[in-house]
Amino acid sequence: MATISESFNINFICLRIFGVIWPGKNLSIYFKFYSGFYIFTTLIVYYVLLILNLFYTPRNIELLIREILFCFAETSAVSKAVMIFLNQKPLVRAFHILDCEHFKGEDDRSRKIVSQYIAKYKTYWKFVAVLSHMSYLCKIFIQIGYCFYGQVELPFYNYYFLQKETIDRYFVFLWLYQACGIYGHMLYNMNVNTLIAGLFLIVVAQVEILDHEFRSLKVDNSSEEVQVIKLNKCLRHYEILLQYSNEVQDITSVTMFVQFTVASGSICAILCSLLLPKTFGELMSLLLFMSTYAFVVILEIFIPSYLGTQLRHKSQKLVNAAYCSEWIARSESFKRSLKLFMLRANIPIHFSGCGLFPLTLDTFTSIMKSAYSFFTLVRNFQNHEK
Repeated sequence: MATISESFNINFICLRIFGVIWPGKNLSIYFKFYSGFYIFTTLIVYYVLLILNLFYTPRNIELLIREILFCFAETSAVSKAVMIFLNQKPLVRAFHILDCEHFKGEDDRSRKIVSQYIAKYKTYWKFVAVLSHMSYLCKIFIQIGYCFYGQVELPFYNYYFLQKETIDRYFVFLWLYQACGIYGHMLYNMNVNTLIAGLFLIVVAQVEILDHEFRSLKVDNSSEEVQVIKLNKCLRHYEILLQYSNEVQDITSVTMFVQFTVASGSICAILCSLLLPKTFGELMSLLLFMSTYAFVVILEIFIPSYLGTQLRHKSQKLVNAAYCSEWIARSESFKRSLKLFMLRANIPIHFSGCGLFPLTLDTFTSIMKSAYSFFTLVRNFQNHEK
């Protein structure tokens, strides 16, 4: 039987291809050299050039919107690559917990819950992969189409700090550098986003299993000692789940803070770009790209928010599950242990962004409202300039 951690193999295979070191593996010196070279040239240098380009961009809102939009995307991609690099040991510890016996389930119902959530995760990964590639290919094909019609420009950033003659001389190299670089960054975003969602999904699944296990503590012909052993297994399962949740919180905290922070700006930039004056052909091509890209950005913050809300709701139900375990006929030691668990379970399990905001649907709603408020402010500023 495959372990739970093996469900995430596809994420680390993709990340490893694009230079991110796979945690817990002994890597050859050749791969380490490749990883260092690739990360330096396509992530560090790429991001430095992006910041330099933003600094030299003419102070025109129509030009700034495009550069700022991709600056937000690159900031998110860099934070996720850094997350994997800096949290290799915590990731190994989290995966080690995932493969423990308690997380596999004690009966058919528990194992079915685990299988269902793993299937949901794999389906989500495929959906995000298709959507991300659609957005990327729309942008690339649009730029290729512009080249055929004489509108020769770089696909993502204009590199205003370079002279036009330099860009024309090295146009093919710069075009491929930007296109290939941002493809790797798209995969960083896609795989780390789905990895985080998968880690959250496992927590939700284990809470659901615990709910089932506590409700299964019924009065039967088994001895009191057997019932105490079953209760202790449930309590041990809960303890391990809290340990795993803390590891996941430490791994994802900063990344979620960056993700939610830049999401508002990204959505605002997308809305503003649709208001800029364009020809009908340019507007249609922009809508084709922006519709898929905006959906990806919204999905990046909606899924953690939704799973965070589900986790809070299901973990709060554990108190009721323990109360429904037919504890009245049990011994005093059984009741004391159950009472202590209920006191602890009154504090729901939750995730947050650097401890500053919870990952809930309320936070998602606030982000969307903030994005619209920023968009309204920029539009009013635009109208004032006119």
